[in-house]
Amino acid sequence: MFVLLALGLGGPGCGGANHQPVITAGPRPLGSPSTPGGLKFEEGTQIQLQLEVKDQDEDEIFFLWTQSPANPAGAFSSTTVATPTWTVPPPPEDPKQAFRLFVEVKDGNGGVLLGQSPDIYVLPKQ
Repeated sequence: MFVLLALGLGGPGCGGANHQPVITAGPRPLGSPSTPGGLKFEEGTQIQLQLEVKDQDEDEIFFLWTQSPANPAGAFSSTTVATPTWTVPPPPEDPKQAFRLFVEVKDGNGGVLLGQSPDIYVLPKQ
């Protein structure tokens, strides 16, 4: 579920083909179970995200986190680090609407991949 897109096979100036970075864990809320049907969190909960990436070439890795749908917006502590926190937004108008968190991982030499979290459903604050 975590590798959706892989582009770029060679890097500029490298002696051989660039190896894609590989997601070895995540992206998902840290400690969340692998259950069918998605995960449920109360609005306002701050979630630590888990993501582990390896790059065989030991290239520097760059990250870009986004959420879908974009509104209502949750808040990332940073969109450019491997393991930010994400504050759960208010519930969407449709309570069956799931959020997904995406992370674009780049190795700086043409290797790009996209990871996707499990579905996240928002529970109204009690």
